[in-house]
Amino acid sequence: MAKIGETQLKAQIKSGEYENAYLIYGEESYLKDFYVNLMRKKIVEPAFETFNFHQYEGKDSSLDDILKDAQMLPMMGGYNFVLVRDYQLEKNKNDIKQIEEYLSDAPDTTVIVFLYNAVSPDVKSASFKKIISAFDKAGAVVNLEKRSESDIVKLLVSGAKKRGSSISSSNASYLISVSGNDMTVLLNELDKLSNFAGGGEITKEIIDNMATKCLQARVYDLSKAVVSGNSDNAYMSLNSLFSMKEDPILMTAVIGGVYVDMYRVKCAKTAGYSFDDVAKHYNYKGREFALRNASRDCAALTEMQLRQSLDEIIETDVKLKSTATDKKLLVEELIAKLLLIARGVSYA
Repeated sequence: MAKIGETQLKAQIKSGEYENAYLIYGEESYLKDFYVNLMRKKIVEPAFETFNFHQYEGKDSSLDDILKDAQMLPMMGGYNFVLVRDYQLEKNKNDIKQIEEYLSDAPDTTVIVFLYNAVSPDVKSASFKKIISAFDKAGAVVNLEKRSESDIVKLLVSGAKKRGSSISSSNASYLISVSGNDMTVLLNELDKLSNFAGGGEITKEIIDNMATKCLQARVYDLSKAVVSGNSDNAYMSLNSLFSMKEDPILMTAVIGGVYVDMYRVKCAKTAGYSFDDVAKHYNYKGREFALRNASRDCAALTEMQLRQSLDEIIETDVKLKSTATDKKLLVEELIAKLLLIARGVSYA
């Protein structure tokens, strides 16, 4: 076979025409679990699950044991299904050799799936490329990436309908900006919001009152207040983050991400490039809302102010990781400097 995408994987599951080996990895945990569980449901007869389904977990497993089960014949026909979660084949040269040998003569009666979910492989490493090549020849390699924001919006709109409620496309997009683009989190939020809506529409007000804000959204509120020069709102947001015991290093990294978004958009506009150009070049798939926010907020700052701000963020990040100075104090000092920069006030 070769590398296939979500559409081809879905078609194989629907038709029941499976490859004998799958290597599944990628950024979207929800999709990986969804399709692997769907394969298991379709392939394994419940009455013979004890005999025809074998599952292994990561480092606690032996590849020898895994491949012994993979060589077994299924009971009462069908397939022998072997699911291996987070076994890092690329870490051991002998494992790579073993899996290459197995895949060169994989039994037609077995479907074996190596799933990377809790751990992420180094897809650029020579060892993982060897594994991809082996699965390419004998089965299928599936990289399930983040869906685009428009695809997630469609999922939320249809998901709300299935739950007996409704949500507009604009409010679905707003929910993504509030709770992030992780599909597992979003669908859990949709369950909660649909239940609260009681069969009615999930409005922006309901989202504001009920949806759980991700760290990125809460830091964005802080950054938005800073960019507008609103020190009261900025420190209110900062104190809220501190009260929730958020990690100052992570907070600073997210603040840096917001400013990087603004700087990219600002430079692109200056160079005559569009919003879409930035999204494609820097891979904002599923996070297009971040660029919309950046496009709106960067208007208040010059390129020089954004560069100064990024310099301060980098300097603070270094101090947070290399000095014994109180981390909370360092972040408070950073916010003060960013506010002064936004107001055009020199503090040097």
